[in-house]
Amino acid sequence: MDGDASSRPGGPSRCGGLRLGDRGKRRYAVDVSLRRKVRELRRLVPGGRQLPAEQLFLHTANYISRLRLQVQVLRALSKLYMP
Repeated sequence: MDGDASSRPGGPSRCGGLRLGDRGKRRYAVDVSLRRKVRELRRLVPGGRQLPAEQLFLHTANYISRLRLQVQVLRALSKLYMP
């Protein structure tokens, strides 16, 4: 078993400073975190619950643009009516 990861001194094989098992756990944690964020985004954006993720991101960008425009319009109106 020359070159086998289990025969090396120091234990399990390493890749980039992380044990291979650690990378899987880390990837799983990132995946769960990302899913949670996408689920929250679906709740916040009108119509987002029915959209696939790719369309959700585009729809979100458009929604943010519309909200910014609304803020600009409301600020302009408030300047007209507030001395």
